Amino acid sequence: MVRSLQNGIESQQPVSGAPVMSHKKFITLAVAALLIVVVAWFGQVTNQEVGDIVQQQFTQQQLLLTRQAAVGIEGFLDERTALIEVLADEIADESPENMTAYFRTVYSRSKGISSIGFANSEGVIVTGYPVEDVAIGLDLYATKKNVSFDRARDTGETYTTNPMLLVQGGIGSHIGVPVYSDNEFKGVVFATIDISTLSDRYLADVIPEGHGHVYMITMIGRSLYDSAHKEMIGKKYIGSFCTNNSSYAEILSEQMQETEGTGYYFDESSGEWRIVAYTPIVWHNHIWSVATSVPAREVGALVHSVYRKQILFITIVIAIILAGGGSIVLIFSRWNRELENEVEKTTEDLKKSNTELESANTKLKELDRLKSEFVSIASHELKTPLTAIKLSMDVLRSLSGSEKDIRTKDELLEIVDRNIERQNRLVTDLLDISRIETGTLKFNLEPVDLYDIIRESVRSMRDIADRKGISIHTDPEGETLAITGDRDRLVQVFVNLIGNALKFTEKGEIRIHVQMVAGHPEIRVSDTGIGIPPEELDRIFDKFHQVDSGLTREAGGTGLGLAICRGIIEGHGGSIRAESEVGHGSAFVIVL
Repeated sequence: MVRSLQNGIESQQPVSGAPVMSHKKFITLAVAALLIVVVAWFGQVTNQEVGDIVQQQFTQQQLLLTRQAAVGIEGFLDERTALIEVLADEIADESPENMTAYFRTVYSRSKGISSIGFANSEGVIVTGYPVEDVAIGLDLYATKKNVSFDRARDTGETYTTNPMLLVQGGIGSHIGVPVYSDNEFKGVVFATIDISTLSDRYLADVIPEGHGHVYMITMIGRSLYDSAHKEMIGKKYIGSFCTNNSSYAEILSEQMQETEGTGYYFDESSGEWRIVAYTPIVWHNHIWSVATSVPAREVGALVHSVYRKQILFITIVIAIILAGGGSIVLIFSRWNRELENEVEKTTEDLKKSNTELESANTKLKELDRLKSEFVSIASHELKTPLTAIKLSMDVLRSLSGSEKDIRTKDELLEIVDRNIERQNRLVTDLLDISRIETGTLKFNLEPVDLYDIIRESVRSMRDIADRKGISIHTDPEGETLAITGDRDRLVQVFVNLIGNALKFTEKGEIRIHVQMVAGHPEIRVSDTGIGIPPEELDRIFDKFHQVDSGLTREAGGTGLGLAICRGIIEGHGGSIRAESEVGHGSAFVIVL
């Protein structure tokens, strides 16, 4: 009986229990291993995606920095070219002895110009500044350096030369402008642009020291600037710095094709891979290429923190999988969300940086557009009076001595005098705005009568107002108000404001009212003209800014008057603002 019961109990025990348990362990380990593989693969894919995003944003950021530097250099070169062209017009009727004063003024006001000189019609350099940097007495034909001189004389156009090694050191390029007086060729005024100074100004701070370097080359691969390898300046990179079949040579070849882009190359000197972004610089008939070069490890540094969290995430997930537990899904979700947020935050930061750089680039393009518009305006303002003067002189030559011709002669001489005065005002405005920007505008401060200044300004504009049928009202004639200021400069401000009011007022009146506000004189110059749109009020005091191009072209002007007014008033420690309603007139309020 006992034996039968024992046999029955033994017969109910699972004889195959050990193989079943081993099978379950195998399945568990297989599932765990599969999960580990899936997690590891997911981490690798995420790492790759993050790396690709960061790399793309980083290269775009470098390209925007490069474009920004290129726009700055192009603007500088175009501005200096326009300056030398204006200088050529100014010295057309001056003797070589008197030209030096003009050269000294331009040289002291314009950084990047290392020397200015003048070669007469025979091709002999007769004057220049600084004297030690200009080969005075050099005969260009005797020394066979007359090619550029002949081109300027024959074409009558401005020329620029390829970069070359300068006698005083560094690399430079020459700007040459033919000088004419009454259509007679007088010679060529030339200026030397110091590319080293130009590069230090616009390229030296593009990339922080220790994080990369900037270089600039010509279309034949010759170095104009290299912040990391100064010994290469003036030399060709291919053959001197890298071999013909190197990855860097391929990048340089792309740059010499006048293209814009990014790429990787292996730096043979440092033994590391680098990221390069390059864009062309266009100046007259010359094309250069500027590039930024940074170590590829810079990109790795940006994503290092993200990678570290991802590695930690994978390690924890693997540990949880091996240990087992139902919490693995919750932990996985939490960490995945954190990593996604981190990646999203990093991506948003990069996008924000990219947006800021694009905004800066847009502003630079806007500045370049305004510069081009100013050159167009200035050219028009210079050409119009010159045409009137030339036509008047041609008619004068054909007149006889009759009484009628004498009256015509007087009228023509008045036209010549008026247009000469117009040109003089333009040049004076350009010099004034230059002095204001450089902080060198001087004021002769002395006790003056504010009402007397206003009355003098009104008297000088009364004839113009009477011709237009516009009345000018001022405070009572007998009043006086003593202030400290520069009489001539303050008259210049009020004449400018009254002239603007007359220019944009078809009918009505102009009022000048003075009152004391908080112990300070406040002068309000108001009109009943066309008014200024609200969105333009904050910009009308910017140099070269004009509210309406059509009206401005019809009325004339360069957009410098209000900028000069602001500079003079602020130089007196005061302020100026504009108030306006479109169709109901404008008011300019000065507080001294």
